[in-house]
Amino acid sequence: MGSNTTVVQSVEELLAEAYESRANNLSHSVELAFRALSLAKKGDGNMYARAQCLLGLFLMIKGEFKQALEFSFQAVAYFETHNDQKGIADAKYNIGSVYYKTDSYHVGLEFLLDCLQLYRQLEDHHNQSRVLKSMGTIYEYFGDIDSAIDSYVKCIQAAEKTKDLKQVSNAYNPLSGIYLNENKIDLAFELIEKAIKLKEKTNDVRGLAFSLYGRGKCHLKTQNYHQALVDFNESIAIQIEMGDRLGQGMVYIKMGLAFMGLKDYANAKEHFTKALHIASETNIKFILFKTHYNLYLLEVEQENTAMALHHLQEYIKLKETVINSHSTNIIKSYQSIKKIESLELEAKIQKEKAEIIGKKNAELDSFFYRISHDLKGPIASLLGLNNMIHLEVTDEDALRYFGLYHSQILRINNIVMDLINLTRMNYDAEAKTKIDFKTIIEDCISSYSYLDNFQKINFVTEVDESITYMSKWAIVNTILQNLIENSIKYARCNVKSYLAIDITKEDNFVKIVVEDNGQGIRLTDHKKVFDMFFRANDHIQGTGLGLYILQRAVERLNGKVSFSSELQVGTIFTIFLPMECAGNA
Repeated sequence: MGSNTTVVQSVEELLAEAYESRANNLSHSVELAFRALSLAKKGDGNMYARAQCLLGLFLMIKGEFKQALEFSFQAVAYFETHNDQKGIADAKYNIGSVYYKTDSYHVGLEFLLDCLQLYRQLEDHHNQSRVLKSMGTIYEYFGDIDSAIDSYVKCIQAAEKTKDLKQVSNAYNPLSGIYLNENKIDLAFELIEKAIKLKEKTNDVRGLAFSLYGRGKCHLKTQNYHQALVDFNESIAIQIEMGDRLGQGMVYIKMGLAFMGLKDYANAKEHFTKALHIASETNIKFILFKTHYNLYLLEVEQENTAMALHHLQEYIKLKETVINSHSTNIIKSYQSIKKIESLELEAKIQKEKAEIIGKKNAELDSFFYRISHDLKGPIASLLGLNNMIHLEVTDEDALRYFGLYHSQILRINNIVMDLINLTRMNYDAEAKTKIDFKTIIEDCISSYSYLDNFQKINFVTEVDESITYMSKWAIVNTILQNLIENSIKYARCNVKSYLAIDITKEDNFVKIVVEDNGQGIRLTDHKKVFDMFFRANDHIQGTGLGLYILQRAVERLNGKVSFSSELQVGTIFTIFLPMECAGNA
């Protein structure tokens, strides 16, 4: 194993462990991610960007927003350069989360909407649920409770698809809060208890802190201040251990309110001050806003007029700033949402159209397949009768008419066989096998020895026999058979004809080049050669399905086909078939 491979493997292991431990030891996750980042400097750029992205996530959770943005923006720049959709989505999730947590709701929502679209394209339900949870929080900030509930419900549905109980319980927390605000106390308690049980079951320590905080809010609402403080104390201990600054600020505010309820003003002020300190350091405006208001109420309660006035002024100043930007954010954010919804609706319509077309194509293929096989028997009988005619009939005029009949039966037989080749690609359950290109080419060439031009052609075959290519024999045979048949049929009579077949390995592809000096294809017909039933030359017997079948066969193997051709000069077909995933389309 090379040194670079070893580095990549070590970095992957560190990042996997870091992500796994984020729920119960965030500081350890950060430490592991920094180690991975340092190690990745020595080798792989992708691993370095992944380490930056995870660091952005962990630092965002801790409330170290400036560093989180730096790492995440660097990561997204790399991922966009390398068209790594998963990486782009992960980094944008970090960036969107930082912005909405620092009250830039509009900017945050735009990033979250972007990454939600990417996760949907990737069918990544785990990360869809994370984004939907964050979007629900933003809707709550906007006061759009219906949309918040809808987002949380979608979050739960996405999480249930991957049996992600942690994420299910993450949505239970805010839903409980919504019920609490609507004075549905029993429902709020019921849901938060479910969340706590799930957190304990999944050993999600960091998530448990928020669930305990949620239950503490329920006790606070019912004025059970002592029990509320029990939950808040347990929650804050976890938040401090995890280093989650946002979580700490939220809990300190509620602890202050609980102490106010108990008339313990000294403790209330201490906890409000702690919340104020965290909010000032991290620039979390909604905590600043709420804390100044609660300190104003506390000072009024204690008849400290000067301090009450100070906090009221700070509250009003922040309120005006927050409300003005808040209103603008709501308008801009809903413009973004409507734009995304419009795009999603269009994508849904296109998907439904594609499904309908796919179903109709499948039905058509099935019809062709059945009819073609049903026709094989009668056609074989008619071809057999032709042999008997030559034994029994001697009249030249009769034989001439029977000859015309025989040529038309051959034409029908060719059409039926082409239809069978076309449709069986969709129904063929053949297992992949090692492809012997040389043998297939020899068999295909000999099978067309009956064609008029066969004896005039010089066949040249070059096959790199070191190629190990696993695929479906029937599809590869169809590709070579159609190319060889076309070259023989369209050979020129007035030149020394040749057909050259060259098969080599180029990077991770098998490259097939088939060149002839036949009749060629008019430039005006180049765009139509792969169309079903298109025939460039009506004087040559054929169905017009050969090149259409060729293209379908190449696509079935995830390959690409191209050609160059000049009339009365010749044609070169070039096909690239990927070495991996052959025949899995």
